[in-house]
Amino acid sequence: MALSGRVAELASYQGANRQQQLEAAAKKEGALNWYTSLAGEVVDNLANGFKQKYGIPVDVFRATEDGLITRATQEAEAGKQVFDVLESPASTGEIVGDAKLLAPFYSPGLANLPKELQRHPQGATAEGAAIRMTLIGFGYNTTLIPESAVPKTLEDLMNPALSGKLSLAGTNTGYRWAASVLKKMGDDPGKKWLAGFSAQQKPQVQQVSGKAVFDLIAKGEVPASPTIFRDHVEQGAAQKAPVRWVPLEPVVANIGQVNLAGKAPHPNAGLLFIDYALGPDGQKVLKDSFYALPTEKPNFQIWVPEDGRTGAQDEQDMNNWAQLFKTNFR
Repeated sequence: MALSGRVAELASYQGANRQQQLEAAAKKEGALNWYTSLAGEVVDNLANGFKQKYGIPVDVFRATEDGLITRATQEAEAGKQVFDVLESPASTGEIVGDAKLLAPFYSPGLANLPKELQRHPQGATAEGAAIRMTLIGFGYNTTLIPESAVPKTLEDLMNPALSGKLSLAGTNTGYRWAASVLKKMGDDPGKKWLAGFSAQQKPQVQQVSGKAVFDLIAKGEVPASPTIFRDHVEQGAAQKAPVRWVPLEPVVANIGQVNLAGKAPHPNAGLLFIDYALGPDGQKVLKDSFYALPTEKPNFQIWVPEDGRTGAQDEQDMNNWAQLFKTNFR
């Protein structure tokens, strides 16, 4: 979707006075609506950091990927667009972008970002840009799981010592984890393994986000789960929670991207926030919150499910993975 008039000019403007013009226009708008699937203190840290720097308050709506897609599309169907910036895994941007709800933009931070981490790059502009990477692996409570039972591979999850002690996030996080089993083992062997894992290990499905499952682990209410984000565990460990995380290859990597709304109520504030998120200030907030930055290269194999997929393919993938998960885990 193309922005109109002066806003469209500024969205792609690269002149020496861009920052001055953008800040002045954003402060005149005086507000920012940010939709995100990020969870925990990092949301407030980013919003407060932006407000402290520019004096612009941020209204945050936090939801799962599905919740963000539903809200954004329903608002558009009702003839109103509330969000200015959307931040979520790349698949969300693809689906919302295919619905013609996003607009291309220029940001100085794009110059430092590989093209494969940008959505629809076109010259100096893009319709989405990665700001963080979250990694799904095995998170556990060290007081409930002995080191001898900690898995090093997916296959190690079959250890009898883990029977009855595992939980799974019954959301997109869990669906992607199930898909990673097929990615490693192949479709038929992977499906057979998931069925055997369910029957033997009897994992409990928690109908909450991966972050909420981690909170249960940190409190000792759940011993362990292979559907846990590394950053949440490192945040918890920094607060002295008895938790650790290990990668089980292929580690699912969620690439969080920022996108600009095509009919943003506060487009200049939206552009300024994108600059902030991609720039050193926003990246420091994410790094301090233990998120992997998109340009980092982990020392284990990662898998980006959305890589090379269209929005329609992403949506079909997720439907297939949800069915795979629900067939095996109830």
